[in-house]
Amino acid sequence: MTKFRMFGIHLDQFAILCEDCKDEVGMNVSLNFKYGDEGKKVACVVAFDFTSESEKVMVLKMTCEFEIQVDDWKTLRNDKEVVIPKDLLEFFAVHTIGTARGVLFCKTENTQFNYIVIPPINVSEMGISDLTVKLESKDN
Repeated sequence: MTKFRMFGIHLDQFAILCEDCKDEVGMNVSLNFKYGDEGKKVACVVAFDFTSESEKVMVLKMTCEFEIQVDDWKTLRNDKEVVIPKDLLEFFAVHTIGTARGVLFCKTENTQFNYIVIPPINVSEMGISDLTVKLESKDN
């Protein structure tokens, strides 16, 4: 098991876009990853659009940053590339989506929108694959 710590949580966007929505609300989700070699870091960015039949109700976008322990990082990196395995990225996605659930709860607490939730999401069905980053040659 790769050891890591979550060291950053950023609320990139949150907006309630309608005043009164009693319709059933659907959800679209997108997921992306960012990489930073200098600090052995990977960021997971998740964005949710909540919509009713008639309009977009709410948006939530957030980033969680993860730092991989040095010894484990060495197993993922060589002189030419870094390969962050799919299983580890899925684990980061699960943590980020769970964090988003808490943020959504806090942001909608004591509002008419507190009925909106992020349902269970099977991240293994989201098409996540290994993240391979080619490293620049030190000769350049």
